[in-house]
Amino acid sequence: MGAGDRDRWNNKWAEARGGTGHGSALVDLVEPWLPTSGRLLDVAGGGSHDSLLFARKGLAVTVADVSDVGLIQARQRCLAEDLMISTVEVDLDTEELPSGPWDVITVANYLQRDLFAGLVERLVPGGVLAVIIATETNLERHERPGAPFLLEPNELPLLIGDHDVLEHSEDWRPNGRHEAHLIARRSA
Repeated sequence: MGAGDRDRWNNKWAEARGGTGHGSALVDLVEPWLPTSGRLLDVAGGGSHDSLLFARKGLAVTVADVSDVGLIQARQRCLAEDLMISTVEVDLDTEELPSGPWDVITVANYLQRDLFAGLVERLVPGGVLAVIIATETNLERHERPGAPFLLEPNELPLLIGDHDVLEHSEDWRPNGRHEAHLIARRSA
């Protein structure tokens, strides 16, 4: 990502003054497979309220993001409810994510194709990966995100490798975006 991306995201979250104002659909998507306790890694989730929603469920949440502003906002959202999360500032183009192992890893609206197989490897055996990313079909109704940030049809299951796909669908969602939703479990 680099310094330019860090600055862009820092500016976006500073202007938003608290992030997106909502979580993604990740919490609802992964709910049936969430453990009652355990460690969750939220990848590129600094500006989202997902970390707060997962912390409310009793999970030990770590948010990894390039934006220190987004990470500060994530911590502040949780502290406002007396919840604690951990944060890690990381540029995924040049740095590694925390190794884990993790019970759950979530990714919403962040596409770095070479990242996904490694995410599954950071899970405990039987751990769950939950992903939501817009597809190229989204361009039929929206100019953004642009094509480099969109999945090709049915691409997401291929990115995670030989692991158990518990759920995969691609459709127009209530948020108006055409998204791929995937839940996978690391093979034992």
